[in-house]
Amino acid sequence: MEYLIFEEILSGREEKAMEHEVLIGTVKNKNQFEVNFSEKFYHIPEAVVPKNMLPVEYIALYLPSGTFGDGEGCIEYYGKVAETKLVKRGEIEFIPSRNPDMTYYKFEVEEWQKLDSPIIRECGGIYAKAFTSLEKLLSAKKLSDIVNTERAVAKKIRNRGFSEEELEKIEITKDPVGVKLLAKRINKAAGREKVTPVQISKYLLEKGYLEMAFDEKTKTENRVPTEKGSALGIENFWEINRFYREYSKNYYSEAAQKFVIEHLNEIIMITLDEAYKND
Repeated sequence: MEYLIFEEILSGREEKAMEHEVLIGTVKNKNQFEVNFSEKFYHIPEAVVPKNMLPVEYIALYLPSGTFGDGEGCIEYYGKVAETKLVKRGEIEFIPSRNPDMTYYKFEVEEWQKLDSPIIRECGGIYAKAFTSLEKLLSAKKLSDIVNTERAVAKKIRNRGFSEEELEKIEITKDPVGVKLLAKRINKAAGREKVTPVQISKYLLEKGYLEMAFDEKTKTENRVPTEKGSALGIENFWEINRFYREYSKNYYSEAAQKFVIEHLNEIIMITLDEAYKND
């Protein structure tokens, strides 16, 4: 009897492990995808991966919408993990980082395999990582089949999202405004802080309206509008702060303000940890 109970416990542990044998990792941009794919690895900060979710047997790559143009997010490739290493971020030479001393998991992959059909994002998304079983990954058609994004989105929007009444109260002006003032107006209409400037910027980065650009003159990396962002009505200017130092600032036209407001219930899905992640 004791042996049977112990066998059941082991079986339960194995079933639980199977549920997170696949780490679905977000690829931030086209360059990262090309490097991860060609060099057969995936990297993610150690702090982001709970220890009880290890070991990881497979990696699947989630490509957010806008990674290769205007397409929706999807999972199209996965691979079996050959080796898992803890490395300093600076050791991953193919993709430069501003946090070289941060510890990362580097999952080396045997070969990337293409799914029979892409797993399409129809609602929500994956902002850092998710876990699933290989069986679910291979049979899924929609992202919500494996990570319950629709349910998670509905719950977060119900608890933290903006109602139609709140959205209608947000002040929109013909004069361009900075992201801090835009966030302040949004939160004023809601009666409490629901969104931060950095969440708005993170969303626009992920959607391809902003990009990071290094300025040789100030030796700083700044968020600047892409061609797509400029077409929306985001303009970048250099200003001087009270210490007489130049800094880059984006201004949002009336159309750009409306765009942000229309997408607030997607923007709040970005956690503050993810929004402030600087890599």
